[in-house]
Amino acid sequence: MAEIVNPALQPVKAKDRIVFLDILRGFALLGILFANLLTWSGLKYLHIGDIVHLGNIDIDRSIYNNLKFFVDTKFYTLFSILFGVGFFLQISKNRENPGFPRLYLWRMILLLILGVIHSIIWSGDILSLYALMGMVLLALRNIPVQKTLYVGLSLFFLPVLLSIIYMYSFAKALPELPKTALLVYPDMTPQQVTAGFQSTDPWVVLQTNLHSLKYRWLSFIPDGRPFKVLGLFFVGGYLYSIQFFTVHAKKWKLLVLFLSVGAVFSLASLKIEGNVASYSRNWTDVLDKLLHEIGQISLTLSYICILAKLVDAFPKFIFFTWLKNYGRMSLTSYLGHTVLSILIFYPVVGLGYFGNLTLENTYYVALMILVIQLLFSNIWFMFFSFGPVEWLWRCATFRKWFPLRIKRVEV
Repeated sequence: MAEIVNPALQPVKAKDRIVFLDILRGFALLGILFANLLTWSGLKYLHIGDIVHLGNIDIDRSIYNNLKFFVDTKFYTLFSILFGVGFFLQISKNRENPGFPRLYLWRMILLLILGVIHSIIWSGDILSLYALMGMVLLALRNIPVQKTLYVGLSLFFLPVLLSIIYMYSFAKALPELPKTALLVYPDMTPQQVTAGFQSTDPWVVLQTNLHSLKYRWLSFIPDGRPFKVLGLFFVGGYLYSIQFFTVHAKKWKLLVLFLSVGAVFSLASLKIEGNVASYSRNWTDVLDKLLHEIGQISLTLSYICILAKLVDAFPKFIFFTWLKNYGRMSLTSYLGHTVLSILIFYPVVGLGYFGNLTLENTYYVALMILVIQLLFSNIWFMFFSFGPVEWLWRCATFRKWFPLRIKRVEV
């Protein structure tokens, strides 16, 4: 590989990483795994009658309600905030470096390529969106840090305003789809989607996934996910600039405030039983989106506060070390979710449990995946300085080979 022209541009060394942020990344990955297992397992596509036929419906309904309250959207929110922190650190370090924008754009292009490849095998990929919003963030890097919170929250809540515009323009004229599954498509029945993923024909599985991918990106219009993600990037940068993660997150009053607001608004949103990924047809739907967004970001901030208090009180707790290493290879771990889940659930390459497990049993699988990945990450960092995908991304970004193995000091 060719050397980067500007020698001032250097990657962050492993020893310079902020431990608590890695712990938060590991925690975010944990929640993302449990949220995404609904899709990999097929439960999101199964006809409601087929879910009932699996049995265990009362327990599964309770688990699902807890998932909606505590997990759904909260952990991608945390992951997005942490991405914003990473960008803020890089821009702060390279503010006077004229070569930074070009290098960072190349980094985002590489992430986009990785995300596109990932989305071909799994429609729920988030890397593509992160890469695209990262490019927008780069263009907006000169916004003063004092204004980043205002910009971030404005972008985050913009989809609520857009939902009102949609409601009075075209949303009311759209046909309502019968709620026969957790995720319903207008041109495929739940049985057809399930059969597509249960096929042993790679072409059929690919076509079904690309179909899901198309509607996932279309759902970004009513959901406003791109605006939310970009807004959370700015929020993350602002929180880091005021030392929220190292100082303010440990304050009891903020923990109680965020937890109380998050719980009340999230519970109110659940009572309405709306869907933030669908178009608002009336003011109740709009209210649901607003309640959901407030609850989403508030609960996420409360999780940061809770974890900050726990890490501060028990800094040597072994699980935090595991989460730290899990978070240090966040990109590897995230992609590993997909690889392991496909091997377990998809008949075309794996064991074929797609659509055959209750939600309770699916989460036992999630625990198994989590244990495997925690063990792998902790063993890996006994010998290596960076996660495998992180190392390749780093080498491709700077167009040079970096040492991977830890250098042992001779005594």
